[in-house]
Amino acid sequence: MLQIAKLATGLTAAAFAMTAVVVSPAAAADPTIPLDPGQLPGMEAVQNLSPVIQQAAAVPSSAQQLLLAAASQLAGNAATPAGSAALADAVTRFVQDGGPAGLASALPSGTVPSAAVNQQAAIGPAHGTTPLMTPGPGNGPIPLEQHVPAAGAIPGTEAHLPAGIDPAHAAGPVAAALPANTLPANTLPANTLPANTLPANTLPEVSRMVSPAAAVALAAAPVQPIAPAPLAAPSFDPNSPPTQDFMYPSISAGCLKDGGNVIAAALSVAGPAKIPTPGPGPGQTAYVFTAVGTPAPAAEQKLPLNVTWVNLTTGRSGSATLKPNPGINPDGPTTLTAIVDTGSGSIMSTIFGQVTTLDKQCTFMPTIGSTVVP
Repeated sequence: MLQIAKLATGLTAAAFAMTAVVVSPAAAADPTIPLDPGQLPGMEAVQNLSPVIQQAAAVPSSAQQLLLAAASQLAGNAATPAGSAALADAVTRFVQDGGPAGLASALPSGTVPSAAVNQQAAIGPAHGTTPLMTPGPGNGPIPLEQHVPAAGAIPGTEAHLPAGIDPAHAAGPVAAALPANTLPANTLPANTLPANTLPANTLPEVSRMVSPAAAVALAAAPVQPIAPAPLAAPSFDPNSPPTQDFMYPSISAGCLKDGGNVIAAALSVAGPAKIPTPGPGPGQTAYVFTAVGTPAPAAEQKLPLNVTWVNLTTGRSGSATLKPNPGINPDGPTTLTAIVDTGSGSIMSTIFGQVTTLDKQCTFMPTIGSTVVP
């Protein structure tokens, strides 16, 4: 239960900070507190990208194209707030780095590629989309020239230098250049003792290794204690689930009984994990949505809170409804969960809809998140 409490209460710090900005004591008594877009710099990106994720889930073969186009349009618009532009850049990086390298790889077999994919196929792969060691224009190192043996050398039978290489500039000395007192490897003179062997009552000559002044300085120098290895943070739990916060909190205007606004934090848990109960299995993703400051959820959710997702790696997609979980915050704040068979891969998701608490029916603005399922 301690882990469950940590999961429910360890919400994004930004959510609480935004609560302090949006909900003020003076305004809490108003019937409905208007939301100031200037205080929500990332909301424009969320409101634009959430419908695109839903559209991508309906046509998963075009998911990458749709997301990249929408994110690029937001990031390239000078009027886009800095917070929304940064969020759009984050989506672009996830789609490019988290999904397959090529757009055509997301198409099911037998599907006719779109015009954009046909155009890409005509001009060749984009720079950087093929493996680094693949030879080709703009796609990796230039192949090395073929080795040409020197004249008279028989390849595979004797060591030799390539044609045109001066032996004087080759690595390592030639035999004629060895000093006269150089001995062959693993050879000792007849009167030399084996290694690490000294006659009885004989000490090595220290003066050649350390001068007297240096020896005195070393003896006078204080001994530096060895610093102990850093300990793990007291709150660190090696069994903690791999939770991944959504990119932006969700907001509901007038969700509190006194008309105050509510911030909700969403996160995903990649399976296998033990929480939220009963825990996602391998290839599953759990979603947790917590409306901060609200009472317990109503037993009957009048209107649904949905999650729509698309797997950019496999092309799978789907939708599910989040519901109250008696194992998490049964006395509040209202927390809804869902466990979905997303499969392994890079998942883009959006949560949107309504939540029914014991006090109010609340409409929440959409939020988006990215998840990597092993």
